[in-house]
Amino acid sequence: MGCQPALARFQKIFENIIADRPVRSICLFLKRAKVLPRRRRLNYKSFSIVFSSMFFILVLAYNSTAIAGILTISTQTTVRVQDGRLFIAAKVQNTGNVPAYDVQACVVAVGRRLRGPVKPLLGVNETDTFHFETSLSGTKKGRYPLTVIVDFHDANDYPFSAVSGTTFQYGENANSDLLCLAHDLIMDKKGGLRCEIKNPGFGSKNIRATLALPKELSTPQPQIDFRIPSRGEINQVFQINNFSALPGAIYPVFCYFEYNSGNMHHTAVARSVVKIRKKENWFRRTRRFWIAVAAVLGLSLFLYQFKRKFVSV
Repeated sequence: MGCQPALARFQKIFENIIADRPVRSICLFLKRAKVLPRRRRLNYKSFSIVFSSMFFILVLAYNSTAIAGILTISTQTTVRVQDGRLFIAAKVQNTGNVPAYDVQACVVAVGRRLRGPVKPLLGVNETDTFHFETSLSGTKKGRYPLTVIVDFHDANDYPFSAVSGTTFQYGENANSDLLCLAHDLIMDKKGGLRCEIKNPGFGSKNIRATLALPKELSTPQPQIDFRIPSRGEINQVFQINNFSALPGAIYPVFCYFEYNSGNMHHTAVARSVVKIRKKENWFRRTRRFWIAVAAVLGLSLFLYQFKRKFVSV
């Protein structure tokens, strides 16, 4: 009921723009094409209302999106190893345009999960730093994965999370001998994240692949063990389920590929983006049909006007 006055005003404005002559021309053309009865008197004003309503529907098809607040959390991680201990500083910033509530950072490293304190409110463009510390005793030298997960809520207490992944070096630097690529994924409820792993070396490797996801996404198998031969290539697919992600959301995800070589530990990381497909309303889903109808009517008007001018000459 609330849109009827606006539609009537729009029709009146559109009638003034197109006047009666184009509408009369279209109607006469349709009569001569035997689409409309020739002997019946036509109500041109009704046709103008029909055409203006169709134009209004086309406008709705392209302008039917709602504008809401954007809640985005970005992280910057600093790692330091000293005296057999790992020190982590996770800098969290609200880069959206609405506040974030109950913000808590969590770090996953060397098989341990460390949780920071809960910050009740993180305002727009506000930054806070969470500090963590853990022992590295009994850990092999090499390079290891490190994941930072930030949990937060919006004003409606809906839970969200953000994930960032990196690696850190303990003792000697051990660069990975793997080439890894994770492809981006667009999904609704389920999807498969495909990773390409190449081994350019001359020895086979036993790989453990670990997928780091935000809490809105889940996977039935977060870790997969496989063996890649020398000079070999493997495509590994992780099945991902949409647990609570909203349509239109975009999540960075990370996949770590770890293996041991002698007394050294190696880690390669691949980054991907998972996008949740937006749900379009009926107008946007059928917009091609409405565009085609409007194009046919416009072409009919043009041809009829051109024919009249040609005949008059």
